[in-house]
Amino acid sequence: MDGKMQELIRQSSLFKDVGSDVFAQVLETCIPRSVEEDGFFFMQGDAASHAFVLLEGRVKMLQITPNGQQITLRILTPGQTYGGIAILNPLEGYPATAQAMENSTALAWDTAHLRKLAEMEPSISLNAMQLMHAYITELQERQKALVTDRVEQRIARILMKLASQYGKKVEEGVLINFPLTRKDIAEMSGTTLFTVSRTLKEWERQGMVKIGREKVCICKPHGLVSLADDLVRR
Repeated sequence: MDGKMQELIRQSSLFKDVGSDVFAQVLETCIPRSVEEDGFFFMQGDAASHAFVLLEGRVKMLQITPNGQQITLRILTPGQTYGGIAILNPLEGYPATAQAMENSTALAWDTAHLRKLAEMEPSISLNAMQLMHAYITELQERQKALVTDRVEQRIARILMKLASQYGKKVEEGVLINFPLTRKDIAEMSGTTLFTVSRTLKEWERQGMVKIGREKVCICKPHGLVSLADDLVRR
């Protein structure tokens, strides 16, 4: 395994702060898992048999709400962890679906090896609990937003969150630095493709964003923040 892959694992949320001896075991017990575009690493409700660290590609975490609506909870890029519940309560099942947005490769650790690693390094269990807490908090906030927030607020918040995580400063503003479709935005904000297209077109007319093929550049971040916080109505 090359140094770049090792560094991605070492900096991942699941294995951060792991000592060198245990980290050697982490490297020895992982297996590569590749999934083609639109394929699945796991489905919501499946037995949580593995935890993953993404090496290449992009993965979106999807959840079907009780009313049957599909929501994209987050988009993962290399170095990020998913499926961490495998170390905490594998019988409960994965709370969301992990779908590849493009051909993607991850490293996977099965439950048995995760438990042994956690016995040697308790921080792994703590890291997994922190991951699950962050996930539950995000899910609760997203479900609350679907009920209480206007669609424009939700779209603005999604774009600002993506910009804070993956933004790249360019001459025109802040570019969300990976392919992002209107469909992705619709699934993340819990609305329709038509509504997203109409909203982005209006914001582009106002000079707040610039939209390209699978590209979104935020030209007026403060304006979008105001929309996200419902300080103005447009």
